[in-house]
Amino acid sequence: MKYVFQEKGYSTLSSCYDDNIDKITVGIATVRTRLKKGWDLEKALLHPKEKTITTKLGAHTVEGKVYENLPSIADEYGMTLNTIYKRYSRGCRGDDLVPLKKRKSYVEPAKETNYQFYAGGVGYKSAADACRKLNVKYVTYRKNLDKGYSAEQALGIEPVKDGRVARGLKFDVDGKKYTIKELAKLHNTPEVTIRDRLKRGATIKQAIGLDKIPKGALKNRREFETKKRGPIHLIVEGEVYTSYQALADAYGLPQYTVRQRIVDFGYTPEDAVQLEGKSKPLTVEGVDYPSKAAVAEAYGLTPAVLLGRLAGDVSIEQALGIEIKENSRTVDFEGEIFRSLNNLANRKGISIGALRSRIQSGLSLEEAISAGDRIRNSGRYNLTILQRDSELAAKPAWLYFVRILINNKERFKIGITTQTVDKRLKQEAYEFQEIKVIDGTLLDCFVLEQEVIELLYDKRDPEITSDMLDGYSEIFILNESDIEAITEILDI
Repeated sequence: MKYVFQEKGYSTLSSCYDDNIDKITVGIATVRTRLKKGWDLEKALLHPKEKTITTKLGAHTVEGKVYENLPSIADEYGMTLNTIYKRYSRGCRGDDLVPLKKRKSYVEPAKETNYQFYAGGVGYKSAADACRKLNVKYVTYRKNLDKGYSAEQALGIEPVKDGRVARGLKFDVDGKKYTIKELAKLHNTPEVTIRDRLKRGATIKQAIGLDKIPKGALKNRREFETKKRGPIHLIVEGEVYTSYQALADAYGLPQYTVRQRIVDFGYTPEDAVQLEGKSKPLTVEGVDYPSKAAVAEAYGLTPAVLLGRLAGDVSIEQALGIEIKENSRTVDFEGEIFRSLNNLANRKGISIGALRSRIQSGLSLEEAISAGDRIRNSGRYNLTILQRDSELAAKPAWLYFVRILINNKERFKIGITTQTVDKRLKQEAYEFQEIKVIDGTLLDCFVLEQEVIELLYDKRDPEITSDMLDGYSEIFILNESDIEAITEILDI
């Protein structure tokens, strides 16, 4: 037999490995690597795996617990490696390495009430918020305020105190409750007389004749007479109209339409009669509608809102939100208009932070989008791939830090390869000089590479593009202090 383990022979390493899987603590790729290095079979199978690379950033204490490296903090708090390294590179230390809301000791503060509007003893964000929650149209609320109503009266929380008495209201007379109609019949007093006396300031007993009304105690009726409205002057094309009806008749429109446009929507008399009405048929997205009111209803708007938007010089599609009107915030990408860069990022499945960072680093919008939602500077590998494939993660690899001459300018490159460094960089056809090369598993090399790249994220050379060489995003402009720091991190 080719392989003998614990007095049992096997024809292949795979059959030996599978038969003793419960005893073995490393992957079969690691076993093969160890055998190639001259290890005996038993040691290759049973010797625990040792890390070949350790972080040089030292241990970190978060919420009183000591962690040997940054990845262990990321695992503990459910963070990505990119996030933890970026926070470290920005100067965060200790508890600050973990966002406040992710910390185990975090207690969400009680929500503060920040109401700006009160009605009936209840707080609301605004008057419009109160209208929505109390099912009152905002235009009705504003009209009621113009009539002199209080906010509670305008919202229907309190009855209107204008001298009138609600017909269902009951009054206490000698310990019993009666409506005005019941009191009128019981005391043989006309209902209209009771209401008139109450309106002028009488008590209920005075109103029904049980108590005497002192002379001059009631208010004069003239105080309650409706004030006469001033004359109406509506001027359109030089003609003066003294009523809404006259103006409506002159232009063949309903009186209520003209009045509503002028009084409720604030149009000028000229715009009110020249505006295309809600009743005009129109087609939206291939569907015919008898009027703008029908379109508004189909798209979840009120006719007033739709007309208000159309008054702002927009098309019907833009007013309905089907099309986007271009402005300073809109973004044109591949012939499609997006409301904002954030909207474009969401559509393409990229975080807005990553998209902005790529653009600021010198990438065009097309290049930033085509990069996709991947870990920046992670090349062919990322943590997800390596965690899913243990054999790949255990593959021998090299982490290199080199000087490289590009267009007669000295730059610096860091990267990982499963080939030799010579083979990897000779593919690029640029002169290079090794500063530091260390070997380890692909996973360990990847983690350390990301640690260095995140520390150098603001030193990337924006002039290097993808058509110049592979791994172009790992080219940096460094000074001697930077080189010394990186060498120290990579020094085992």
